[in-house]
Amino acid sequence: MVGTAQAKHSALAIENKAKNRYNDVLPYDASRVKLSMCGNPFDDYINADYIPGYNSRKEFIAAQGPLPVTVNEFWRMIWEKNVCTLVMLTKCKEQGRIKCEKYWPSGTSHYNNISVTITSEIPLECWTIRDFSVKNVKTAETRNVRQFHFTAWPDHGVPQSTELLNDFRHVVREHIDQYSRHSPTIVHCSAGVGRTGTFIAIDRLIFQIERESMVDVYGIVHDMRMHRPFMVQTEAQYVYLQQCANDMIRSRTGNNVDLIYQNQEALHIYVNFPVKNAN
Repeated sequence: MVGTAQAKHSALAIENKAKNRYNDVLPYDASRVKLSMCGNPFDDYINADYIPGYNSRKEFIAAQGPLPVTVNEFWRMIWEKNVCTLVMLTKCKEQGRIKCEKYWPSGTSHYNNISVTITSEIPLECWTIRDFSVKNVKTAETRNVRQFHFTAWPDHGVPQSTELLNDFRHVVREHIDQYSRHSPTIVHCSAGVGRTGTFIAIDRLIFQIERESMVDVYGIVHDMRMHRPFMVQTEAQYVYLQQCANDMIRSRTGNNVDLIYQNQEALHIYVNFPVKNAN
């Protein structure tokens, strides 16, 4: 499988085992996000990798959903990497299973040396936007962080239409372009590979179509998988990417295109309109 032969020594260290949500989704040594040392040689570990975007090789950080024992490290990563934009693509609980710890406060909470205060919350039909004031209590420096929480994406599946996710991506991209041009954007779901990989791939393919008038979905996924295992995890998610590309090209040119990936039965499911009577 693409990329999986790469070394993962830090992720496999016994001292870091409890920091991994899934034992088969582990960051590569070459691309993992390294935190500062706080007195322990294993303090630099978090289950997250830098992922190339269209504009830079470290445009995104793909991360697992925080565990109770990694919430402090998650906020430390946000601070140390100067993150202004968070994209969350899972609910905290889905089908009775915990997918992600609720890592943000209802008011103000402290995560070691980081104080976080929620300043606004705007719930919409398919996503919620939250703003946080994040303060380093040692230096008194304060920054603003915005979380875009998409809530209409089933685990291992895809949204009901390509238009919905494209609209969400547009909202996120506007914020990135205004506030996060020089710092990475964190994207996470539960494992940080399926929904996370699909979202980052959509951002890249949209740029590629707009700027190059072509798209290489396979190349985008291959590149991401060299930086984190299993990015774009399922066949349905890969087909969804192809359909997103097709719909965008059709909206720009008025013509259908021949997709590189021809699974017509699967493509039938993801026509660009809401599915009626969906569960």
